[in-house]
Parts: sequence; C-alpha cells; structure tokens
Amino acid sequence: MRNIVFALLTMIAGAAWADDKQDQRNVYDVLRELTGSSTAGTAVDEQVTARIKRHMANLLYPVDLSSFARPEKDAKFRNVIILLQEQMGAPQTGILTWGQFDRLAEAAHDIEARPIGLPLKVVVTNNDGNYVSASGTVAGDNLAHKINHTRIECSRSESTCNVVSATIDPNTLFLWLDIPQTYEIRLWNAQTIIAVSEGPCLLTSGRVIATMTIDLPAETVTLSDTGSCLDKTPSAYNLIEGFPIAWKSYQEKTNKARVLVYEPAQRLIPPVQDASLRQKRH
Repeated sequence: MRNIVFALLTMIAGAAWADDKQDQRNVYDVLRELTGSSTAGTAVDEQVTARIKRHMANLLYPVDLSSFARPEKDAKFRNVIILLQEQMGAPQTGILTWGQFDRLAEAAHDIEARPIGLPLKVVVTNNDGNYVSASGTVAGDNLAHKINHTRIECSRSESTCNVVSATIDPNTLFLWLDIPQTYEIRLWNAQTIIAVSEGPCLLTSGRVIATMTIDLPAETVTLSDTGSCLDKTPSAYNLIEGFPIAWKSYQEKTNKARVLVYEPAQRLIPPVQDASLRQKRH
C-alpha cells in the first residue's frame, strides 16, 4: 500500500486520469480513492501528509516533521497550509486540493533546478576546404524541443551533410536522440554550402523538402523546410549558442517556483537573473 501511495504522489497533473474536476478535490480523498481504500486509512493519510510536508519544507515553510496527522487534526499544519494557499492566490481552506498539491510538488522540485549546460556554437573548415563541421543549438519559433545540441558534418567528396541532434526535455530531463538526417549537397564553394534533404510522407502523397545553408565566412548555419507532412507551414531555423536558451528555461522554472517559497524566507532564495545580466557580472 505504501509503495502504491508513493508512486501516485509522484505523478504529475498531466496524467491521463487527472481532470479539472478532480483537481478541486481534497488530495487525501483523491489518493484514498486511487489506492482503492474506501475508508480513512492511517497509512494513506500519513504518506500524503509526509509528502506535503516534505514539499513545503523544501520551500522553507516551518512545518513540524515530527507529526504526520492530517490538517484537520493538526492546527499548526493547517495554518501553514493556509499561508501556502494565500501565496497561491487560492481559497484559504487549510486543506490542499489535488491541483494545489500538484502545484506544490512542481515548485518543490523546480526550486532545486539546475541549468542545463550546452556546448558552444562552432563552425570549422579543414585546411583543404573539403570538410566542414558545425555544432550548436538549433533555434526557431516552431521548434518542439528548444534545448538541443546538433552536430553537422559535411564532406565534399561524399556530396553529403549528415545532421545528428540530441534534445532534452527540461521538465523530465529525458534525453531524446533524433533520427540522423542526410542532406545532398547541391552547391559547395569558398563562401557557401547548400544541401537538401527530401523524403516522402508516409500518410499522404506529399513530400517534405528541407534545405540547409552554411555561410562559411560568417560561420552561420540556417535550416528551412516546406513544412511537415501534416502541417504545410514553412519553418526556418538557425544554429546558435545554446546557453541563453537553456538559461531562460532554468530562469522561468526557478522563478515560477520561487513565488511559492515561504514569504519571510524568500530573501534566502534570490530570483534568477537574465542571462545577459549574468554574463555582464562574470
């Protein structure tokens, strides 16, 4: 039973069984129902209370970790929850809803977030000019995975450019290795490389065409496509330094969590600055 409760408590609100109506229910009732316990159970209640207090302690709330009674039976615990709900801008009932618990859990996790490191952007041409490599972060408005590292290798003798990308989900830190792509070189001179990748759509009769342009003197890489098989909207991307993108994700996540830190203790956790301000100071 305890392992089941623990597993459920670590789930996020995006789980398939969660909905807006359930978000408004008492977190103790939701967990008791999900574990199949129709009546109040001490083990379930203690597990839920322990998890709530652990999250609140991570946000510097003065919770008593020697007691694991429900807030209805612990006035001090109830009062601290009211302070949390006040900072959430939620009704101050002293008992967390499932939605409030999920928001608390997310903040408790994100306040400990660390920025993801990404390598520098580099464009290199070998001595005889027949091999070019580039690496960095691909950026664009329609990009699904913004935190990524992409490596490009172009060989004039083979008339191809190979592109390999790895992307990271900043919420789960899950690493995705994208399917490598091969571009056929259409132009190669001292200033420019232009390569094209073309492939059929599996579900429709259309084709997807992607173009990569490398400006060698400027050391820039641009990629564009005619859209996906399902969305024909053209897209354009650039190879850039990844640090500002990764830092912005970290800044947004941490500063959002900081809003729920116990207000008298927020001075102990200063807000994360913009990347530009941080770089100036260093």
